[in-house]
Amino acid sequence: MWKGRKLFFCSLAFIAGDLFGGWLTLSPLLFFVAAIVCAITARVYQNGILLLATLFLLGAASLQISRIPIESGITVIGHVAATLKEDFSTSLGEILSEGDELAIVRALTAGDKSDINRELRDNYRKSGAAHLLALSGLHVGIIYKLVELMLFFIGGSIAAKRLKSLIIVFLLWSFAIITGLSSSIFRAVLMITIHELSGWRYSDRDGLTSLAASALIITIFNPEAPREVGFQLSFFAVFSIFTIYPIMKGLMHTRIRLLEKLWNSVCISISCQMTAGVIAYLYFGHFPAYFLITNILAIPLTGASLYLTAVAIITKSIPTAGTFAASILQFTVRLLNEIIAIIAGLE
Repeated sequence: MWKGRKLFFCSLAFIAGDLFGGWLTLSPLLFFVAAIVCAITARVYQNGILLLATLFLLGAASLQISRIPIESGITVIGHVAATLKEDFSTSLGEILSEGDELAIVRALTAGDKSDINRELRDNYRKSGAAHLLALSGLHVGIIYKLVELMLFFIGGSIAAKRLKSLIIVFLLWSFAIITGLSSSIFRAVLMITIHELSGWRYSDRDGLTSLAASALIITIFNPEAPREVGFQLSFFAVFSIFTIYPIMKGLMHTRIRLLEKLWNSVCISISCQMTAGVIAYLYFGHFPAYFLITNILAIPLTGASLYLTAVAIITKSIPTAGTFAASILQFTVRLLNEIIAIIAGLE
């Protein structure tokens, strides 16, 4: 078994307790007393099952405590995040003219979907591309790879790799704050942060351990999180990428780079639909028939749109370069919308 299995199963036990704790009406104090008894017994008898039972009870207790009413208000970080998000959305309006293209770019980069009309929104839903409009791990992953490419010059020494990790983590958290610190972005950035920093101790990073650690941290600070559809979709999708995707990827080997990229895209799409797709169907009663075509065509264009947005913002003060970058961005997003509309028409 993999090296991070203990953390994975401990996290799973805590989250399971959090979920089942919603069905129980016992006092948090009783859960804590039971957890202490289990912990002592587990220590005395060196029993792993009792350790998992302890974490299960602590998960249930944390949920009950979180449901005790308290006064809440907007935090300083929340206020700063909202201000930065509004400023960033305004700056996008200086690059592109008003229309569907600007509405989609704002959704892809700032999480602002207020300008998307109903027809365009329905097209994305019918084609199975609605997840592209909600800032999620997909967008963070694309930005993560972009930053990695931009930092190629740093080098490959241990110190250079650690510096690279720190820069990546800083930029991703900056993006998370600018986009309003939505729960989906927070989940993705937290997972990448754990994934990057784990490389400081271990030569090889373990994806499942990073996933488990991020799920545990989120559940500790927000015990209601595992009940959110977005939480379930995100983590099952990532779980399938770490488990199902490698198996599917190994079914075909080719030296043709383009064919390899296409096969990888197909494998990722199918593996995610095998888990997250089923959950989405159980919640919403809809399963997009053409999700494979949508993901193969739309995800590369989404990535290109994010890259071009970064270029357009950086070069907007340079007359010729800024105008050219904005034109290419507008064309790319228009092409994305047209492809989505065609696929939606097939439903």
